[in-house]
Amino acid sequence: MEYTVLLLVHLGCAILFIGVVAFEVLFLEPIRTHLPDNMMELVEAGIHTRARRFMPFVVGLLFASGIGLLWRIYWGGWYPPFSSTFSTLLTVKILLAISVLVHFITAIRAAVCNTMTSRRFRLTHYSVFAHMILIVILAKAMTTL
Repeated sequence: MEYTVLLLVHLGCAILFIGVVAFEVLFLEPIRTHLPDNMMELVEAGIHTRARRFMPFVVGLLFASGIGLLWRIYWGGWYPPFSSTFSTLLTVKILLAISVLVHFITAIRAAVCNTMTSRRFRLTHYSVFAHMILIVILAKAMTTL
């Protein structure tokens, strides 16, 4: 039961996080060329404001549930990293997730300190989106083993 709850929380948070990032990359970025710069800055400011209130909770639950799942898998034979195909995929997935967390913390800090530029906003989202695609591919590959 505990594993199922952890898995559902992890998947729900991952879907929400990936969905938000995908929306920003696939929908928000393309409209940039159709809006005046000052309007796009207002849209980004609105997203930053909402993200600072909502996404830390989602990311916190995502990582807490991921650590809980890792703890269960750790005792089930994941360790040592790179000792099997599964542990190699999981290790790479964890490293990508840590990179996403660093991106997220850096972006939130930049938004709070008002140092988030439009270019930085865009690059961060593209990078996180690429990370998330790789994480999903690795997760799917892990289920086929």
